[in-house]
Amino acid sequence: MADNKKGVNPAAVGLAGIVIGAAAGAAAVALSDKENRKKLQKTVKDLKTEGSKRFDEWKATAKDLEEGAKKQLARAKTNSEPETTS
Repeated sequence: MADNKKGVNPAAVGLAGIVIGAAAGAAAVALSDKENRKKLQKTVKDLKTEGSKRFDEWKATAKDLEEGAKKQLARAKTNSEPETTS
């Protein structure tokens, strides 16, 4: 019977470990400087503010689209109702 288990490539795991370790080391060095920490804090704050603005814009756009769709649906229902003959 064939064994269908797939193993993890040790070379890939080793390479991933090296990359993650290097990134962590670079981050530690960069954040050890007080000025770099201040810049990072400002960047994070700016990104948060910008993200919040974009979210509010997208939310308003979605609401406008929803209202437009409801109006079109109501018009379509009104136009598709059979006329009564009297």
